[in-house]
Amino acid sequence: MHPALKTRRRIMAHASVIYVRADHDLHRALDDARQFVPDVTDHNIWRIGQPGSRIRRLYEERHRALERLQVARLKLQMARDRLIARSNASQHV
Repeated sequence: MHPALKTRRRIMAHASVIYVRADHDLHRALDDARQFVPDVTDHNIWRIGQPGSRIRRLYEERHRALERLQVARLKLQMARDRLIARSNASQHV
């Protein structure tokens, strides 16, 4: 594997681990919240608590982790595309 891709892939893997951990923490907190508010659903998370509350903080952390994962995935794909373009250009010369 090309060194540039190796680095990008490692960054994406790290971002994925962070997202999975943040998602797990949020779902565990939601399960805890369901003990007090039984009708809590995932799509209404933003309604729970004041800004800075535990659930809101976990939701925002997961959202930021997802954004980082998406950016890492995009950068990996762009690096792959650049390598393919360079390879194709050098073959045609």
